[in-house]
Amino acid sequence: MPLTSIERIRMLSDEFTSVSDERLTMYIEDASLEVSSLNAPELYQERLTRYLAAHLAILSVSKDQTVIREKMDIIERQYSDPSKNIGLLATRWGQEYQRILDELDEQLTPKKTINLLVM
Repeated sequence: MPLTSIERIRMLSDEFTSVSDERLTMYIEDASLEVSSLNAPELYQERLTRYLAAHLAILSVSKDQTVIREKMDIIERQYSDPSKNIGLLATRWGQEYQRILDELDEQLTPKKTINLLVM
């Protein structure tokens, strides 16, 4: 069962108007499967699925290079090679997905503490 909808992804940005409903459905299914395997709290599952599906959809339509470095002194701009995979960092949607995962990891990972008993 998909964890988000086409409408919710389209509400993120006008960038998704060029992606067909069929393609978005496929990305939602892929993202739903991925998120379901994470054992993330239910409260976060729709958001994670939405951002991962958006990331996958944008990767499929984007032919642009991403600026990965910009220098102001003696102007310099470095672009990523679109043929190289930079993973979730390639889109703002993937970055948000990773940020949520990192936040969840911090919340769910037990904090290491030292318990001392002085007698």
